[in-house]
Amino acid sequence: MQTAAVREPFKFIDDTLAYQNPRLLQRFMKDQGVSLAEAEKRFMELKKFLIVAAVKPGPKVTSDPIDSLWHCFLLYSKDYEQFCKGFLGRFIHHQPFEQPSPETYLETRAFTEKMFGPLDVDLWSLEAKTCCSSGCGD
Repeated sequence: MQTAAVREPFKFIDDTLAYQNPRLLQRFMKDQGVSLAEAEKRFMELKKFLIVAAVKPGPKVTSDPIDSLWHCFLLYSKDYEQFCKGFLGRFIHHQPFEQPSPETYLETRAFTEKMFGPLDVDLWSLEAKTCCSSGCGD
């Protein structure tokens, strides 16, 4: 059995994680009624997920709290496209799935934890696996 090779990220991971978009966070705070600290926390986890989406072949699924910020980022389509192409080397399409995919969520979560260390359990909860239906394909 052959396993798929992991792709290399286009830029250094630290550069990608350091990316900021204050306008996005302000919009998210306004729309979702969350604090700046919460928006920043979600944005960090979204960037981790998008790095994983860029390097791990196959489908990937994130949790609803992270996905809600991804939806907001997609509204800023030029910023999102520049982020993807500039930091990840390719555009990461958002793809809702017709049915939840708990196995894919757990695989994505495990891969993210292996790559980045312990995850924020409020944003990457194990309970989220039952309803996760938003992610990306390959």
